[in-house]
Amino acid sequence: VLNILYVVQFISFCTAFDKRKKRIRLLLHWIQSKVPDLPITNFTSDWNDGKAVGALVDAVAPGLCPDWQDWNPKDSIQNATEAMGLADDWLNVRQLIKPEEMVNPNIDEMSMMTYLSQYPSAKLKSGAPLRPRTNPNRVRAYGPGIEPTGPVVGAPANFTVETFSAGKGKVDVSVENPKGQLEPVDVSFNKDRNLTYSVSYTPKLEGNHKVSVKFAGREIPKSPYTVSVEGHAGDPSKVTASGPGLQPDGVMISRPTYFDISTKDAGRGVPEVIILDPSGHKNTVPVKVRPISADVWRCEYVSPVIGLHSVNIFFAGQPIPNSPYGVRVAPVSDAKKVRASGRGLQPSGVRVGDVADFKIYTEGAGEGSPEVRVIGPGGVNEPVKTRKVDGTTYEAVYHPRKEGRHVVMVTFAGQEIPRSPFEVNVSPFKQTRIRAYGPGLAGGVVGYPALFTVETNGETGDLYCCFSIEGPSQAKIDCHDNGDGSADVRYYPTAPGEYAVHILCDNEDIPKSPYISQILPNTDYYPDK
Repeated sequence: VLNILYVVQFISFCTAFDKRKKRIRLLLHWIQSKVPDLPITNFTSDWNDGKAVGALVDAVAPGLCPDWQDWNPKDSIQNATEAMGLADDWLNVRQLIKPEEMVNPNIDEMSMMTYLSQYPSAKLKSGAPLRPRTNPNRVRAYGPGIEPTGPVVGAPANFTVETFSAGKGKVDVSVENPKGQLEPVDVSFNKDRNLTYSVSYTPKLEGNHKVSVKFAGREIPKSPYTVSVEGHAGDPSKVTASGPGLQPDGVMISRPTYFDISTKDAGRGVPEVIILDPSGHKNTVPVKVRPISADVWRCEYVSPVIGLHSVNIFFAGQPIPNSPYGVRVAPVSDAKKVRASGRGLQPSGVRVGDVADFKIYTEGAGEGSPEVRVIGPGGVNEPVKTRKVDGTTYEAVYHPRKEGRHVVMVTFAGQEIPRSPFEVNVSPFKQTRIRAYGPGLAGGVVGYPALFTVETNGETGDLYCCFSIEGPSQAKIDCHDNGDGSADVRYYPTAPGEYAVHILCDNEDIPKSPYISQILPNTDYYPDK
């Protein structure tokens, strides 16, 4: 009987031991999930500096103990006292052990577990003194003003401080010159989404300068910076810049582009680039400036927004010639820049069976290809053939099979282009002996008469003054009746572009009318010489 009693007691002891181990494991896993950045593996020594309980308090109630990371481990009793006091006051976690006991290496594990087991069910009381968490380690600074070399005497040295995700805090910057004197520093908040500050100072002496950047009273990573100031400011008027990233058009949203800055013979200095987005914000478009040879720097950037950007280039703190540059960032595909024209889009004149053709111009519209759909009477889709003429020009052709209203829809990259859909009223098929010919039906030059002739060949109809010219400008028309059933016509275009020349008989276009005439500018055109 005695042996059986011992076995029962042993089993009871093992069961209690297993339950205790399970409770220890569950509580430890929960604490590790709340403070994953701390190596908590036990309920004794890992808590002796008082910082772990501060981290746990802030994890359960963010903002209740936000400064625990800055606590000195040597102040263990002070740390534990503050954290446990906050937990007692605002989380209803009773101090079942004393701060002096928690920081003692010989703390009883079960006592510690009993105290910590209150945290999983702790609830924050209303009115708790929550404070925003600040983390200077998440602040970063960048720019020529904190580079080891580059700044020169007499030229502004600029850099940026980014505080996004670091919490709330004040940015303080000091610059100490080689004599130990403080230089004036300008710090301005940019009110942008990355919570950046622009910092500028102008060195007055050569030598090493110490640049200190603090956030919420504490140094940020890598601060203080040692900056070697050598030489005097160079001549920005001798700096030039060129490249696709400075062109007025052609830069696409979310696509990398670049330009090069030549500083040959400009003296000492470092180029700096600031790009203002369409809203005037200067940190929306990050830039990377790096040397690619002794006198050439390359600036690379990617804009996340469309619209007119201002690219400002500085050398030795001063703008270079032609800066700022206006650069319009366009969508990867911009249907608004596509245009279409031709006889097949004219409101009137096209007849059944005609070759109704037109051109689509996609220069500057980005990636994509045009699609054409012609809807005839009754909603029937008419066959259309589209071919590429050159890199940015396409030709579309359809042959109307029925008279009546046709709708021509032109899209680019899935978006309708300007003026689309086009409405074309197709007239019945008609044969005629009327003939029109002459250079003015195909083209001409601004400022010079465009000529053509119309012959009726005995067909009845009133041809007198039955001509109309539609195009970019009004065009004066002179019509001379030759008295033999023919007429010579001159018209005088005053602007370049596409003109539709209508020849009317009995108040309707003759077959093949309107004729499409391309009028060119008169640059270097001297037909009389």
